[in-house]
Amino acid sequence: MIKDIRLKLIELARQRTTWAYSQLNDHLGLGLNFDNPLDRAQIGEWLGEISIHEYERGRPLLSALITHLRGQREQGDGFYKLCEQIYGEDWQALKEDKEWENGVIAECFRYWLEPDNYKKYKNDY
Repeated sequence: MIKDIRLKLIELARQRTTWAYSQLNDHLGLGLNFDNPLDRAQIGEWLGEISIHEYERGRPLLSALITHLRGQREQGDGFYKLCEQIYGEDWQALKEDKEWENGVIAECFRYWLEPDNYKKYKNDY
């Protein structure tokens, strides 16, 4: 499942777009109900595992491309808490910094649009 999610995130990066959690859920047939806290935790675990994998290999955090459906494009709190662990910055401060958030997304786009990166690392999971 995680491999399929990662490949979809790479595809989103190459399309220079983000998706909502529900779009990812529906498209991949994950069968999650986001009214259920356990299912919300599950998607967070999967996305976190993908981002840690990418970070450990010096690549941008792909989970930045999955956001809430309603309101402004914004990741869930779990994304920011993961970034706090990775970067040592306060997660709430990161959440407030839209320039930083947009930079993380743009970094994903740039990295995965590079043909060599895509060819070498697409299946690196």
